[in-house]
Amino acid sequence: MRRWSYLWAGLFGAFYVMWKGMNARFLAAFAINVGFTLLAVGVIGATSFPFVPKRMQALAIVGMVPVLIAMQGTVMVRLIRDGYRRRGWRVRKD
Repeated sequence: MRRWSYLWAGLFGAFYVMWKGMNARFLAAFAINVGFTLLAVGVIGATSFPFVPKRMQALAIVGMVPVLIAMQGTVMVRLIRDGYRRRGWRVRKD
C-alpha cells in the first residue's frame, strides 16, 4: 500500500475497504467508521459547552480532523492488509 492509500482510507473509510475488494470486511470497517464519528461528535460536544472558549473549540475541531483521518486511515489499511493476507497474498513492508 502506498502513502495515498492512508489518505483515501481515512477520508472514505468503509467504502474504500469495499472498493479494494474486501466486501466481507465492510461491516467491520463501517463499525469503525461509526466509532470514529461518535468520537468526533463527542469532542465537538465536549467543547461546545458555554464555558469553553470559542478559540479552544475551534482549535479542538481543526486539530481533530487530521488526527482522525490519519487514525482511521491506518485502521482501514490494516483491515485491507489483513484481508489480503487471509487470501494468501504477500504484503510488502515498506
